[in-house]
Amino acid sequence: MSKRFLLSIAFGIGCAITSAQAAQMIVAEARGIGLKPGAMLDTSKPLVLKEGQHVTLISTTGATLKLDGPYNAAPDADKGGTAIGAKLAALTTQNNVRLGEVGTTRTGAAKDTLPSAWVMNVSHPGAVCLREGSKPVLWRNSAKSPAPLVVMPADRSWKLALNWPAGSDSMPITSEVAMHGDATYFVSVAGTEQAISVKTVPSALETDDMRAAWMADRGCTEQAEAVLRATR
Repeated sequence: MSKRFLLSIAFGIGCAITSAQAAQMIVAEARGIGLKPGAMLDTSKPLVLKEGQHVTLISTTGATLKLDGPYNAAPDADKGGTAIGAKLAALTTQNNVRLGEVGTTRTGAAKDTLPSAWVMNVSHPGAVCLREGSKPVLWRNSAKSPAPLVVMPADRSWKLALNWPAGSDSMPITSEVAMHGDATYFVSVAGTEQAISVKTVPSALETDDMRAAWMADRGCTEQAEAVLRATR
């Protein structure tokens, strides 16, 4: 068997693998259909949605595609998908509109610039994202002074009390009473309590663009922007 022939086979296999990977999209949201968020979908095959069914898909490039039934076609993020940059720009515009509204709440507060995508901002209420299988690391936007830190679940069934030292903007949570995804917590720093909704970022997400889109879709805009800053 010649070298040229073997190289041709290897090239063909590589192209097939690349094509198969490119055809994968992850389910970000599904309603009325037996698909779960985090599931991978082979978009080389038709997706059938009935009236009332909805699916949101994220491509490897971070494009978000929202589909509603009736629908019967192979999903294509290049046709009707929203790029991650455009999605974040739209979310920023919405946030600025809320800031300008009379009676706006702290939820509409200006965003902070995070040093890492994997710290969870507890300086204001809202959604934060936690990578699947990782320990939470809390972050505050003012680290000049030490501060007492208290973490409780939404039902206040337990309480974790720590001291957040001065000069440190990050606080890893390593206690056995751990925070986890898909739950809401009350976090008090120096007596100021915020409600934090923790969202899980699946390990199945293959690219940073996918992670950023997933985060943005769940309201973790600051972390989504931090992901893109690290890769651009």
